[in-house]
Amino acid sequence: MFFQRFLLSISFLLIALCSQGQVIDTINSSSTDTIINFKTPKKEISKIEKKHSPLKASLYSAIVPGLGQIYNHQSWKVPVIYVAEGALLYLAITNYNGAQKFKDEYLLRSNNIEQGRNPNYANYPDESIYNLYYAYQKNFELTIVGGALVYILNIVDAMVYAHLFNFDISPNLSMNLTPYYLPSILSPNLSPSLGFSMRFNFK
Repeated sequence: MFFQRFLLSISFLLIALCSQGQVIDTINSSSTDTIINFKTPKKEISKIEKKHSPLKASLYSAIVPGLGQIYNHQSWKVPVIYVAEGALLYLAITNYNGAQKFKDEYLLRSNNIEQGRNPNYANYPDESIYNLYYAYQKNFELTIVGGALVYILNIVDAMVYAHLFNFDISPNLSMNLTPYYLPSILSPNLSPSLGFSMRFNFK
């Protein structure tokens, strides 16, 4: 149970960091990168979009995890990816070794072979040896799934941010949300309309 919560915590942490980084880095990059506006000719827009390709970013991260993030100017995400993968790799090796150890002990007992048994497990019943093997094996499989999930999130993050790379989030862009009330004009028996109006301001 604790091991599953650990994997979920790593996944949620990566998703939260990736989401936060997309907003922060887009704002910071607006001062240095070319901004697409309504006055930019279509030919120039197509050139800007071709310069930063989501396909390249996803391929880079698929070949070398973190390379797509460097391509997207998000180098700070690379240590996060490798720390997560390193922790999962360590847990995978630990659980694999534990599973093999208890598996060998259980096979020796099943075949009534005395030689090769671990004396530290002499007081353990056969059922406990098997349960320990099963627990280590299950945790090993979960670490493999967790590692694959981090790898896939690394590719998805690189691709999504590459799509948003030229998206302008300017400090001059504001949004106003105002409630409104519209009485019924056609018939007094009808209920009035309630809702919210949204207005964007470009300064």
